Parts: sequence; C-alpha cells; structure tokens
Amino acid sequence: MLYCGTVNSGTETSPRPSPLARTLPTIVLAAAWAGCVAPGGTEPNRVDVSGRWNFVEQFTDVPHQVSCADTGSYFLTQSAAGFSGVYGQRGVCTGPFGKVDNADSGSVTEGRVVGRTVRFKAPNCEYAGSVPVETEDRLAGQVVCSIGDSTITYSFTGSWSATR
Repeated sequence: MLYCGTVNSGTETSPRPSPLARTLPTIVLAAAWAGCVAPGGTEPNRVDVSGRWNFVEQFTDVPHQVSCADTGSYFLTQSAAGFSGVYGQRGVCTGPFGKVDNADSGSVTEGRVVGRTVRFKAPNCEYAGSVPVETEDRLAGQVVCSIGDSTITYSFTGSWSATR
C-alpha cells in the first residue's frame, strides 16, 4: 500500500494511507471495466446475430443408419447476450425405411452469445457454433438431436452452418 506521512501521537508513529492509496483500487477497477466494455455498453467481441440467417445442416444416427439433410432460415432477435426467434426448413431423412420428408418450423429458444460463440435450441436439437473473426455474416458448428417415441430413440450428431 502507498503511504504518505505519519501520525505522531508523541510516543508512536503509524503510517497513514495517502488519498491516492485510498482511491487507487477504485481507479484501477474502473479502468479495467472500461477496457472490457466498448462504447455503447456491449462487449467488444460479442457479435450481433439478429436478422435472417439461411442455414444448411447434416446429421446422422449411425447405429440406426439414418441421415438427414436440411436447408432453411432462422429469424433471430437478440437482446444483450440472449436471443430467440423462429425457423423454417425443408429437408429429407434417409434410412432403412427409405426417404422421409423433414420439413418443419418452430421456435429458436435459449439462445446465448458469449464473445464469438453461440448456443441455442430448436425442438429436439441443441446447436453450438462460432462466428469467424474475419466476418460476422457466417455461423458454423455442431448439432445434437434426439427424437423418438416409446419404441425407439434416434440420437443424431452433425454439423450446421448459416449465412446472412
């Protein structure tokens, strides 16, 4: 700690913190906080995912020999580090049963942006991805889905990407 001067009670000398020493921790904390927050109150590396994103995804359940390929659009609204929205897709799943239409639409929920990474859920699926440093117009990552009924559960893993 910084000290300036002493207090002399006649028999004893004790150091007394200077005004600078008392305010320095506050100044350092404020400077550190300012360095972490860009003008406008947002994290400097937090991307804005609001808007329309056109996506492609492919995922497979290897044990059941089922694979799916879909294309569609996300319509997202972001508020601070959270986002939500809706999606619509068309696609097909192929397996021992032949081909099945995989057209769907629904809600995007539990969206989170941390720096340049994104996570969100859509019915039966969880998505994790990132935004490359060179652009904020692409997303890409991994998807995990689970769907089934009382007789069978399909567990899919795969990849997805989106552009705007």
